[in-house]
Amino acid sequence: MQNVDVKILIVFFCAVHLSIYCQGRPLSKRTVSEVQLMHNLRHHQQVQERREWLQTRIQDIHNAAGRASSADTEGWKRRLHPDELAELTPEEIKEALDFLENLLKSKQ
Repeated sequence: MQNVDVKILIVFFCAVHLSIYCQGRPLSKRTVSEVQLMHNLRHHQQVQERREWLQTRIQDIHNAAGRASSADTEGWKRRLHPDELAELTPEEIKEALDFLENLLKSKQ
């Protein structure tokens, strides 16, 4: 029984000594290189998060542009050669002229 009491007292005094010695401070301070490494790691993580965010935003923009280029707008993007102009019907010519007039009015 005395042997157990002595062990308990030794552990108790070690705990009291450590608590007084530490005083709530960490046992070891970080070196400057460790602090710099941690700063660099956090900076790298922030840059990576920013890149991922930008990639999602760019992907949204590309998806929106892809949806806008449907079969209707593809005809307007294609240039007509002079040979193909003779094949246009009067309705198509009237529609193209109305479209151009609306563009001019909107810019004024």
